[in-house]
Amino acid sequence: MPGLSTDIMVHPLPIKEECKPIQWKLRKTRPDVKKQFDAGFLQVVKYSEWVANIVPVPKKDGKA
Repeated sequence: MPGLSTDIMVHPLPIKEECKPIQWKLRKTRPDVKKQFDAGFLQVVKYSEWVANIVPVPKKDGKA
């Protein structure tokens, strides 16, 4: 990943040569997500700055 030094940590991936990669089909995009993407509110990110997925947690009152 760009910006991260391999001097800090390297994780080897033991992949067997006889195993073939599987290509998954693209999922359908929800209409509201497509609308936000077309409006420029959402954009594709290749590498996250935080290097972690966002996990939404509901508040105590049940609202997001």
